[in-house]
Amino acid sequence: MRIVRAFRFEASHSLPHHDGACRHLHGHSYRLEIELEGKMRPVDPQDPQSGFVVDFGRLHQVVERELIQPFLDHRHLNDSIPNLPYPSAEHLALWILTWCAHHLDGRPELGDSRISRIRLWETERAWVEVDRSELTHLP
Repeated sequence: MRIVRAFRFEASHSLPHHDGACRHLHGHSYRLEIELEGKMRPVDPQDPQSGFVVDFGRLHQVVERELIQPFLDHRHLNDSIPNLPYPSAEHLALWILTWCAHHLDGRPELGDSRISRIRLWETERAWVEVDRSELTHLP
């Protein structure tokens, strides 16, 4: 089963190799959708996490505290993302998916879930989607 949680953040970047206006400093109101897959936990009155694949609230806490706030929200992406080769939406989406695979997969408070896909909206009409299968170095 798959669950999806959406997040928002504001960030700036510039694309120095671009041949249009995007080469200049500008910003976006990003929307990030994180999709996790896993088994739904059986209902157990002794387990407050039962009946979920992942508790949306717990996922929100982890992603906001460890990904959005330190790296993305109100940041200049050219400078705030370690090892980001280029601050395009495509590279940023790959970086986020890799981060999620390393920091969310197998995390006890997130059950047995693992990242399956992310969608990153740069504007309300333009987005990039990257699937786990596109990360060849991850299982």
